[in-house]
Amino acid sequence: GIRRVTCPLPTRPGHVHAYLLPGADGWTLVDTGIGLPDAAERTEVSIIFSVPTLDEAVWRTTETGTAPPRQRLRALTELLEGGVEASVGMAPILPGLSDRPEQLAEVVKAARAAGATSIWANLLYLKPGTREHFLTALSRDWPDELERYERLYDGRSYLPSAVTLPVRDRVRALAREHGVRDRRSTQPASPPLPAQLKLAV
Repeated sequence: GIRRVTCPLPTRPGHVHAYLLPGADGWTLVDTGIGLPDAAERTEVSIIFSVPTLDEAVWRTTETGTAPPRQRLRALTELLEGGVEASVGMAPILPGLSDRPEQLAEVVKAARAAGATSIWANLLYLKPGTREHFLTALSRDWPDELERYERLYDGRSYLPSAVTLPVRDRVRALAREHGVRDRRSTQPASPPLPAQLKLAV
């Protein structure tokens, strides 16, 4: 598998994000923070940032231990300045907690301001294991919502399209309204056209 690690460095920056890839000869450390502009000019590099909400109370209780949403958007802007395609995934959106029209609009407008090349949305799904953990946390932090979730997810992990499509359609409409699109100044180079080799005679 792939393991994400944070390596301490003796000088600034304080750390670098990297990945360890297993191979026949051992582990290979892949640093993901070096040479982004050069990489973006040579090949297609894309990253999706999960920003389901900017609501402070919802974020603090449902994404404990994660980077603040606005901090993620600042990181997105930095990557875009290096020519990297960076988009926003509004997922998981939580019914009754982060799906109000004004909450959706706030995220889309912030994504546009950060420069996101695209944005998409999806609602929460609850598979066994995750379901029990989520409902326990919900009963502690948002007890008034517990009955709603038990009803919505009764006997299923995924919400029906009648529930999810209106939210996804609204986000798509907001993206069009606010002009969320690829506005990078650095684009990946087109691959060279194949050339006919000369025949030696």
